[in-house]
Amino acid sequence: MKKLIVLFAVALTFVLLSTTIFSAGCTCLLFSPVPYGPRVIGDGTGGAIAVYEDIRSGNQHDFYAQKISPTGDTLWGETGVLIGSGYKDSDSFFDLHIVNDGSGGAFAVCSAYPSEPDWRSAPGQRQIPYLTHLARVDSKGSILWQKEIGAIYHMISDDSGGVIIASISEDQKLSMLKVDSKGNYLWGEDGVPVYFGQYAHSLHMTGDGSGGVIIVQQNLTQTETNFEVFAQKISSDGSLPWGQKGILLYPLGGAEEVEIVNDSSGGAIVAWQVECKDIRVQRVDANGNVLWQQNGVPLELNKVVEGPFLNTPLLVSDGTGGAIVIWEDLRHGLASIYAQNVDADGNIKWQPGGEEVCYIKTNSSFWPRTAVSDGSGGAIIACSYKEAETNKKGLLVQRLDTTGRAVWGNGIVVTESDHITHVIAYDGYGGASIAWGSGKSMFKSERSYVQRIDSNGKLLWGAEGIKLNR
Repeated sequence: MKKLIVLFAVALTFVLLSTTIFSAGCTCLLFSPVPYGPRVIGDGTGGAIAVYEDIRSGNQHDFYAQKISPTGDTLWGETGVLIGSGYKDSDSFFDLHIVNDGSGGAFAVCSAYPSEPDWRSAPGQRQIPYLTHLARVDSKGSILWQKEIGAIYHMISDDSGGVIIASISEDQKLSMLKVDSKGNYLWGEDGVPVYFGQYAHSLHMTGDGSGGVIIVQQNLTQTETNFEVFAQKISSDGSLPWGQKGILLYPLGGAEEVEIVNDSSGGAIVAWQVECKDIRVQRVDANGNVLWQQNGVPLELNKVVEGPFLNTPLLVSDGTGGAIVIWEDLRHGLASIYAQNVDADGNIKWQPGGEEVCYIKTNSSFWPRTAVSDGSGGAIIACSYKEAETNKKGLLVQRLDTTGRAVWGNGIVVTESDHITHVIAYDGYGGASIAWGSGKSMFKSERSYVQRIDSNGKLLWGAEGIKLNR
């Protein structure tokens, strides 16, 4: 009975806080910065490959991959390559993934019901399986192979022409799959089982540079009241060198929204926020040794901001063993975005409280926020905005250099449309490709676009970008 009460309390808390998230702009419990809409990656030559969906009629969805040249030409036909079709009651909710294959093509993932279920039925009563489709498309747009796979939570490159996939089963069991360029399961079809706490969430992962992966996640403590932070490594051969459960990075509880990035030396840097009051950062080497101070380096944001604030962190490698941490807070009464550089030794490099990134003031959240490296030790940051005074909405992009200086003035407005969500990818030449969706509902990205911005902040693919679904 006690467990049922706890489960109910957790569920009720999540519902109430989720309501607060979307009504007041708080992002503390959002599970992902980009839950729906198109995805994009760089193609290695300055172009991009995007995956998106087209809603034909009712709940039927077609899923396409499209390649765009560095100059903005669509290379895989007018609408791209069809990689799958199916039925859904929401638009690409955590269901689209894309990873560069290292040869000018990509691995693309889409998920849907193969035929239309009775949407009035409870989820447990639906008899039609929800299928996840993985396909590899080569540089010319030909599908080399495709297969059905378990539910995919996250997917990254294995740095050897294949992918590593985090798959979560219906009974909440986590396993890591490794698929090579020919579609072979290198760690077996069931993958490597990994410890996944009863109430674990906010799972993120990064490659270790040697064909393995490092993952980080939150787990409720034994008292089922506070989240702890764990890191786990799976080596290229599928072994678990850090033990079955991994390494406990933060045992004090209250941790939320973990992020991870490779440290360029086989280890990783992890960041998490604590009770919406501060952010802590920790580095772990390839052998699982914790390198910085116990419980992580605090950014001490509570010294510049009073009370709870929005601080879900993003992480970008600085290329020298450290990381740039990006977050949002309310120190001026209205929301703004800030960044801080923590070097390879765990030293805070920029001014206390961080450098301000966004100069547009809003009374709502800059959500979603995404960021990538600029290839020169800085970062390119994209964020949604709604101006407090004019209520104008749009998508803003800013570049930070190694000193934390905002390079592109007040930022570059990519679109002023009421877009739904966006993703960003490094283009390999100091700039980035950005994909976004727009529509009438927050769950329907009915139109998908992609744009490239160069290292000087110039929009290269027209004033409005390239529309993917014609």
